[in-house]
Amino acid sequence: MNVLMGVDALQPERVERAMARWGEAYSAKVCSEAELSEWGSRPAGVAACLAVKECLIKAVGGRTYPFDWHGLNAGGPAWPAARDLLEDAAGAFGAATGAVSTRLTGCAVRARGLRGAALWGHSGDHIVAMAVLVEEGTC
Repeated sequence: MNVLMGVDALQPERVERAMARWGEAYSAKVCSEAELSEWGSRPAGVAACLAVKECLIKAVGGRTYPFDWHGLNAGGPAWPAARDLLEDAAGAFGAATGAVSTRLTGCAVRARGLRGAALWGHSGDHIVAMAVLVEEGTC
């Protein structure tokens, strides 16, 4: 079994500035309708969604070509095997950020036969996210 990990931290103010400049087009480009429904369409929700997707990108080794934000989906209950590994690795992370776990899915994950989970939370003026992907074969 292969395990891949990624971590990301971002300042929600950067997302707020992007949303002020490009409006709803920015959040629609980064987040799916389902993600906006679950995470919220305000800057904090879009920033959390973006941080989770960025840590997933890091876990898989970078953006694939062609890249589409909607090829990565964050939401719903976490995959059990990935969640268990993530929770084992993230005790201090969760304590520092009040982390919440979520499921990672989408073409970028399924195409490589991966199942994933992510934790995200707030730490000071940053949203911090950590992803664990477990290779379980191809889809």
